[in-house]
Amino acid sequence: MTTHQPPDTHHGDSHTSQSEQQTQASTPSWQPMAESNLQDKHDTGAADQAVGLTFFQRHFTKPIDPDSDKQHAKDNRAFSFRSRGALATACVMILILLGVVGAAVGVTLTRSHQRYKSTPDHPSLVRMVLDDNFPDPALWKDGKTWYAFATNNAAGILQRPDNASSYEYGVSNIQVATSTNFLNWTLLNSTHDPLPDTGLWAVQGRDNRTHPPIPRANVWAPSVARQPSKDGKYIMYYTAARNRLAREDLKDDKQKGADESAFLPRHPAPHCIGAATASSPMGPYSPLPTPIACPIAQGGAIDPAAFTDHDHTPYLLYKVDGNNIGHGGECGNTVRPRIPTPIMLQKLSASGLEPVDSPIAILNRTASDGPLVEAPDLIRSHEGIYFLFFSSGCTRAPSYDLKYATATDIRGPYTRAERPLLQTGDWGLHAPGSAGLLADGEGRWNIVFHARVAAEQGRVRAMFVGRVEVEGRRARFVGGVGLGGGGGGAGLKASCGIHVWSFDFSDSGTM
Repeated sequence: MTTHQPPDTHHGDSHTSQSEQQTQASTPSWQPMAESNLQDKHDTGAADQAVGLTFFQRHFTKPIDPDSDKQHAKDNRAFSFRSRGALATACVMILILLGVVGAAVGVTLTRSHQRYKSTPDHPSLVRMVLDDNFPDPALWKDGKTWYAFATNNAAGILQRPDNASSYEYGVSNIQVATSTNFLNWTLLNSTHDPLPDTGLWAVQGRDNRTHPPIPRANVWAPSVARQPSKDGKYIMYYTAARNRLAREDLKDDKQKGADESAFLPRHPAPHCIGAATASSPMGPYSPLPTPIACPIAQGGAIDPAAFTDHDHTPYLLYKVDGNNIGHGGECGNTVRPRIPTPIMLQKLSASGLEPVDSPIAILNRTASDGPLVEAPDLIRSHEGIYFLFFSSGCTRAPSYDLKYATATDIRGPYTRAERPLLQTGDWGLHAPGSAGLLADGEGRWNIVFHARVAAEQGRVRAMFVGRVEVEGRRARFVGGVGLGGGGGGAGLKASCGIHVWSFDFSDSGTM
């Protein structure tokens, strides 16, 4: 059997395939190598460009033209807030700022809780001298004797136990204590009441609902001055509950209507300010027939403070007792709408017994004061700066404090100090305030004030003493004879040293 064979073409095909294979093999052998060399050259150029950039250009700039060939060119870069360096710097600055703010807040909180902290190196500059209920003390000096006059001792006692024994509880209208060195004080008994008669304009009799019965006039916050003549009489200004039956001194029917409307069941009887005269600072004082200040429609008037200016013009400061007709809350005036409690300045006649012109408001309550401002006392420095001391907050709460404001004109405007002169926590005090000041004859000012302490009768307002120095528009407590030793709070012991330490937390800020 014959088999058909195809033409023999294997040899020619084999030759062609080898040639193509050589061509194909040669192409990959050089073309990829050329691409790799080009990429290496590109990377080398970019690296050279990056190496040529400064630290700032590398970390704080970004390319203007996104072309990858130009991204590292110096003339193609500009500062960017989105660069890694800018973002990192911003984060560091934010962390530093937060640290500074945190440290400042910590220091502020520490200082606010440790103002006037008593230590062996920084002893207390105040001293408790009477642990009886002796509220709203006012100072006077006659010869070598210091006098302190105060609200009746039944007023404002907190947590009074029913079986508490009290020293002549509520017997005197006005309390009086004396001292010959300003450090050791003697509280006189009720036979020395300097104001046995409050005047018919004040509520008469005793309140039989209390035990023991106390005077219904509820006399508060006395202040003493002297007429300018050589043989001038002493004047005691005082606050007493208004007798609504004695209306003959009211000027018109509108005022009579205000008088009646103020005696609403939910409000206590409003107080007014009277004056009484005597030939001795100890009294007995004889009252004038009518009050000096009696803004019944605004809540009444309390906390009189006498002041005689450098030109011998007498003035009387007092508080309009708006919180007496407030809508509730702390001290009756933290529920809106809050009632104004301005501190008023009343010019007086030369006798100190008659108002001249209308009173003017020289200080008003602000939000930081809480329900009220009250208990004014005014002094004038040797530099001619008027210092108006006053209290804010509520006397029954830790918020009560002692503040001050200054002015170059007695009528104001008054600029408040940035921080209170005294507040709860200073030297272990609780609710300090209602201060009275009098020059010590050595260029400084002796000060008395009350603060809450625990006693047998309950939480009473005891009397403390200290010494204050004023300079420019700043006031501060300073040491003095018998002051500056012992620990904080009650029961302080006297030191025999002179000035030992002073604190100043009184930088001024505009009201």
